[in-house]
Amino acid sequence: MRSQVRITSLNRLTPKQLAKYNDSLEALRLMRSGLSFSKSVKMAGTSPHMAKKYLSAALKRENHKISAKRTDSLTRILRIYEDGEENFIQVMGLAKAQKIAKYHSAIGQGIDRANPCPLKEFQYAVVKDIFGKYHHFETDISKLLEIFEKREEPEFFTIYRRQ
Repeated sequence: MRSQVRITSLNRLTPKQLAKYNDSLEALRLMRSGLSFSKSVKMAGTSPHMAKKYLSAALKRENHKISAKRTDSLTRILRIYEDGEENFIQVMGLAKAQKIAKYHSAIGQGIDRANPCPLKEFQYAVVKDIFGKYHHFETDISKLLEIFEKREEPEFFTIYRRQ
Protein backbone atom coordinates (compact mmCIF):
# COMPACT_ATOMS: atom_id res chain seq x y z
CA MET A 1 0.00 0.00 0.00
CA ARG A 2 2.44 2.65 -1.18
CA SER A 3 0.18 5.52 -2.16
CA GLN A 4 -1.21 6.30 1.27
CA VAL A 5 -3.11 9.53 1.89
CA ARG A 6 -3.86 10.58 5.46
CA ILE A 7 -7.01 12.70 5.42
CA THR A 8 -7.91 14.59 8.56
CA SER A 9 -10.37 17.17 7.24
CA LEU A 10 -12.52 16.43 4.24
CA ASN A 11 -13.01 20.18 3.70
CA ARG A 12 -9.73 20.24 1.77
CA LEU A 13 -10.95 17.82 -0.89
CA THR A 14 -12.48 18.98 -4.14
CA PRO A 15 -16.01 17.69 -4.89
CA LYS A 16 -14.53 15.15 -7.33
CA GLN A 17 -12.00 13.93 -4.75
CA LEU A 18 -14.71 13.74 -2.09
CA ALA A 19 -16.88 11.60 -4.39
CA LYS A 20 -13.94 9.23 -4.97
CA TYR A 21 -13.28 9.11 -1.22
CA ASN A 22 -16.92 8.27 -0.49
CA ASP A 23 -16.88 5.57 -3.17
CA SER A 24 -13.79 4.13 -1.51
CA LEU A 25 -15.57 4.11 1.86
CA GLU A 26 -18.45 2.26 0.23
CA ALA A 27 -15.97 -0.31 -1.10
CA LEU A 28 -14.61 -0.73 2.44
CA ARG A 29 -18.14 -1.28 3.76
CA LEU A 30 -18.73 -3.92 1.10
CA MET A 31 -15.46 -5.63 1.97
CA ARG A 32 -16.49 -5.78 5.62
CA SER A 33 -19.75 -7.40 4.55
CA GLY A 34 -17.80 -10.25 2.96
CA LEU A 35 -16.99 -9.28 -0.62
CA SER A 36 -13.52 -9.45 -2.08
CA PHE A 37 -11.49 -6.30 -2.69
CA SER A 38 -11.92 -6.45 -6.47
CA LYS A 39 -15.68 -7.08 -6.31
CA SER A 40 -16.28 -4.38 -3.72
CA VAL A 41 -14.26 -1.82 -5.69
CA LYS A 42 -16.18 -2.64 -8.86
CA MET A 43 -19.57 -2.47 -7.09
CA ALA A 44 -18.66 0.86 -5.46
CA GLY A 45 -17.71 2.31 -8.83
CA THR A 46 -14.14 3.20 -8.03
CA SER A 47 -10.75 1.94 -9.11
CA PRO A 48 -8.41 -0.30 -7.12
CA HIS A 49 -5.81 2.48 -7.23
CA MET A 50 -8.19 5.05 -5.70
CA ALA A 51 -9.40 2.61 -3.06
CA LYS A 52 -5.83 1.80 -2.04
CA LYS A 53 -4.94 5.48 -2.03
CA TYR A 54 -7.74 6.49 0.35
CA LEU A 55 -8.15 3.29 2.37
CA SER A 56 -4.60 2.04 2.82
CA ALA A 57 -4.76 2.62 6.60
CA ALA A 58 -7.86 0.39 6.78
CA LEU A 59 -6.59 -2.41 4.54
CA LYS A 60 -4.31 -5.34 5.19
CA ARG A 61 -2.62 -7.81 2.88
CA GLU A 62 -2.64 -11.50 3.81
CA ASN A 63 -1.65 -14.36 1.51
CA HIS A 64 -1.57 -12.01 -1.50
CA LYS A 65 -5.15 -10.91 -0.80
CA ILE A 66 -6.31 -7.48 0.29
CA SER A 67 -8.87 -7.42 3.08
CA ALA A 68 -10.36 -4.86 5.44
CA LYS A 69 -9.16 -4.39 9.00
CA ARG A 70 -11.83 -4.78 11.67
CA THR A 71 -11.66 -1.11 12.59
CA ASP A 72 -10.23 2.07 11.14
CA SER A 73 -9.56 5.72 11.87
CA LEU A 74 -10.83 7.15 8.58
CA THR A 75 -12.71 10.45 8.50
CA ARG A 76 -16.38 10.42 7.54
CA ILE A 77 -19.02 13.11 7.06
CA LEU A 78 -22.18 12.12 8.91
CA ARG A 79 -25.56 13.70 9.63
CA ILE A 80 -26.68 14.28 13.19
CA TYR A 81 -29.53 16.19 14.78
CA GLU A 82 -28.86 18.52 17.70
CA ASP A 83 -30.57 21.54 19.22
CA GLY A 84 -33.49 21.20 16.82
CA GLU A 85 -31.28 21.35 13.72
CA GLU A 86 -29.76 19.02 11.17
CA ASN A 87 -25.95 19.19 11.05
CA PHE A 88 -23.22 17.43 9.14
CA ILE A 89 -20.11 16.68 11.14
CA GLN A 90 -16.81 14.99 10.39
CA VAL A 91 -15.85 12.15 12.71
CA MET A 92 -12.78 9.99 12.75
CA GLY A 93 -13.06 6.27 13.20
CA LEU A 94 -15.45 3.42 12.68
CA ALA A 95 -16.61 3.38 16.32
CA LYS A 96 -17.99 6.95 16.16
CA ALA A 97 -19.59 6.27 12.78
CA GLN A 98 -21.29 3.18 14.19
CA LYS A 99 -22.53 5.15 17.20
CA ILE A 100 -24.15 7.71 14.88
CA ALA A 101 -25.62 4.92 12.73
CA LYS A 102 -27.11 3.36 15.86
CA TYR A 103 -28.58 6.78 16.73
CA HIS A 104 -30.24 7.00 13.29
CA SER A 105 -31.64 3.51 13.76
CA ALA A 106 -33.08 4.55 17.14
CA ILE A 107 -34.67 7.60 15.49
CA GLY A 108 -36.34 5.34 12.93
CA GLN A 109 -37.63 3.02 15.61
CA GLY A 110 -38.82 5.92 17.74
CA ILE A 111 -40.71 7.62 14.93
CA ASP A 112 -42.14 4.50 13.29
CA ARG A 113 -43.50 3.16 16.55
CA ALA A 114 -44.14 6.55 18.21
CA ASN A 115 -41.99 5.22 21.02
CA PRO A 116 -39.21 7.41 22.44
CA CYS A 117 -37.62 4.52 24.37
CA PRO A 118 -34.91 3.66 21.79
CA LEU A 119 -33.69 7.28 21.94
CA LYS A 120 -33.24 7.27 25.73
CA GLU A 121 -29.87 5.62 25.25
CA PHE A 122 -28.67 8.79 23.49
CA GLN A 123 -30.17 11.34 25.89
CA TYR A 124 -26.82 12.17 27.50
CA ALA A 125 -24.54 10.75 24.83
CA VAL A 126 -22.09 12.94 22.93
CA VAL A 127 -19.83 12.49 19.96
CA LYS A 128 -16.64 14.43 19.33
CA ASP A 129 -15.89 15.66 15.82
CA ILE A 130 -12.43 15.97 14.27
CA PHE A 131 -12.20 19.61 15.34
CA GLY A 132 -12.67 18.74 19.03
CA LYS A 133 -16.26 19.97 19.32
CA TYR A 134 -18.70 17.84 21.26
CA HIS A 135 -22.16 17.25 19.77
CA HIS A 136 -25.22 16.17 21.75
CA PHE A 137 -27.84 14.01 20.08
CA GLU A 138 -31.39 15.36 19.73
CA THR A 139 -33.70 12.86 21.42
CA ASP A 140 -37.00 14.77 21.51
CA ILE A 141 -39.26 13.12 18.93
CA SER A 142 -41.34 16.26 18.40
CA LYS A 143 -38.20 18.26 17.57
CA LEU A 144 -36.98 15.49 15.26
CA LEU A 145 -40.31 15.53 13.42
CA GLU A 146 -40.02 19.32 13.04
CA ILE A 147 -36.55 18.88 11.53
CA PHE A 148 -37.88 16.33 9.06
CA GLU A 149 -40.79 18.59 8.10
CA LYS A 150 -38.40 21.50 7.44
CA ARG A 151 -36.45 19.49 4.90
CA GLU A 152 -37.00 20.61 1.37
CA GLU A 153 -38.18 18.04 -1.07
CA PRO A 154 -35.87 17.74 -4.05
CA GLU A 155 -37.35 19.34 -7.12
CA PHE A 156 -38.73 17.01 -9.71
CA PHE A 157 -37.32 17.65 -13.14
CA THR A 158 -38.93 16.17 -16.19
CA ILE A 159 -36.41 14.13 -18.12
CA TYR A 160 -38.51 13.53 -21.18
CA ARG A 161 -40.61 16.29 -22.67
CA ARG A 162 -44.12 15.33 -23.68
CA GLN A 163 -45.22 16.37 -27.13
